[in-house]
Amino acid sequence: MTLAWLGAGAVAAAGLIIVAIGLFTPVGAASFGWFAYQPLANAAFLSGGSAFVLSQITAGGFLVLAVGLIALAYLAGRASGRRSRP
Repeated sequence: MTLAWLGAGAVAAAGLIIVAIGLFTPVGAASFGWFAYQPLANAAFLSGGSAFVLSQITAGGFLVLAVGLIALAYLAGRASGRRSRP
C-alpha cells in the first residue's frame, strides 16, 4: 500500500514540476494583460488575442498533476474508510 502512496505522490510531484517548467517557457505563462477604462474617452485598450493561453507542456503538466492528486485523494479516502478488524 505504501508503494501506491509513493507512486501517486511521484505522479503529483512530476506534474507539478512539469507545470513549473512549462510556466517558465516563453509561451507557457498566461498572456492576459491589463486593460484601461477611460469613461470620458472613446478608447479602450484591451489585450490582443485570447485571455488565457498555455503551452502544451503546461497543459500536460496540469493533466499529470490532476491524475496524481486524484490518486492521492482516492488513497486517502480508502485509508480513512478502513475499519479496524477485531
